[in-house]
Amino acid sequence: MIVLNIYRSANPLKVGDLAKTLELPHSTIGSSVKRLEEKNYVVYKRYHPVILSEIGKNLTIEIIRHAQLMEILLHCELGLTKEEAHSESEKFNLLFSCNTINRICEKYKHPKECPCGEQILNSQDCHCENHF
Repeated sequence: MIVLNIYRSANPLKVGDLAKTLELPHSTIGSSVKRLEEKNYVVYKRYHPVILSEIGKNLTIEIIRHAQLMEILLHCELGLTKEEAHSESEKFNLLFSCNTINRICEKYKHPKECPCGEQILNSQDCHCENHF
């Protein structure tokens, strides 16, 4: 996902960098970035790096949070290894509503880190309900 790559990158990423990383055509990434810009998730000028807006950062943090809490559920309830839970959680975390994710968070008493050791992030708001 484009916003995740931008958020996790230590260096600013241009459309070409994202295309290489995601192994997708430059034109596909370019049109996706334009759609993200139209929704105010990114700030983009042609030939410049793609920058996450504040809305885009919060959306990305919420996407990551969903995956992290799904990782806890898969590890604790299904006995998946930390690595399996991490990998699987990123595949389907957007299938669950923020309400469901928040209930997972409550069930595990608002954990501070997921099984793989990453700190669980908190966004300012649950953006996925409004944007997906």
